[in-house]
Amino acid sequence: MATRKKKPARSGSAWFGLILGMVLGVAAAVAVALFVTQAPMPFKDKASRNAPATLLPDVKNAPDPNIALYGKDGPAGTRSTAQGGSGAQPPAPAPEPGPAPADGISQIIAGLDKAPPAPQTSLPIPPPPPPPPAARPAPGTQTTYYLQTGAFRSKDEAQAMLARVVLLGLPVRIEAGESNGSPINRVRVGPFKGIDEMNRARARLGDEKIESTVVRP
Repeated sequence: MATRKKKPARSGSAWFGLILGMVLGVAAAVAVALFVTQAPMPFKDKASRNAPATLLPDVKNAPDPNIALYGKDGPAGTRSTAQGGSGAQPPAPAPEPGPAPADGISQIIAGLDKAPPAPQTSLPIPPPPPPPPAARPAPGTQTTYYLQTGAFRSKDEAQAMLARVVLLGLPVRIEAGESNGSPINRVRVGPFKGIDEMNRARARLGDEKIESTVVRP
């Protein structure tokens, strides 16, 4: 029993359908591309459209907006230009700049620079005044001092001390008095006018081993 071969026929029809679909697709794509390129674009047309050009009048022929402000003679400089001719006059030469006036301060500074410096004179420094001498008390206001070499109850002892002081050449005397109700004899050397004289006499008494105390009258 013979078998039928139907498979090759099916495969041939499949290839034919595929090729036909591709041709139709390419044709559709070409048609869309042509439509897009030929159709007017709204945004592109608006940008490409040029505004109508307006011609401005020439400057020479333009009306003067300030004509109402001029007088009968017209704008200044128009009448003189028309009478003098159409040619423009050459500008006047600028005056040559003269020497700038010297400033008063600069003249003073220049004069100070040219003036010779004043000689420097050093004044001698006066010596300091000598210190004032020490004030000495007047002769009548000097203090009187005495030196007492002893106070003895016995008059003989007082006389013996008196003799020792007399040998030194100093003025001396015995003064009688009382102490606690008893008689006493004081041997006093002096008087001395000033503390310097008293100190010299006291030094001489000390050399002779005679003790003394300073007393006032």
